[in-house]
Amino acid sequence: MTDIPQIVEDLYFQQVVIPAQKDWPDYLRGDPAVIRGLYSFYYGFRMGAQISNALREEPFIPAGE
Repeated sequence: MTDIPQIVEDLYFQQVVIPAQKDWPDYLRGDPAVIRGLYSFYYGFRMGAQISNALREEPFIPAGE
């Protein structure tokens, strides 16, 4: 198995914040592994979108149609 670089672990614990159990959706209250996975995916997706947006030469504005 490949070791995870320290920078990846540092970024994960700085960016991914798992909310208190009282704030979890009702349908996931009994499954902390799924909660951690979903929030990790959410924060990673959000970070990717922020990086993508920062690299754009022109701001992306969705059509108001």
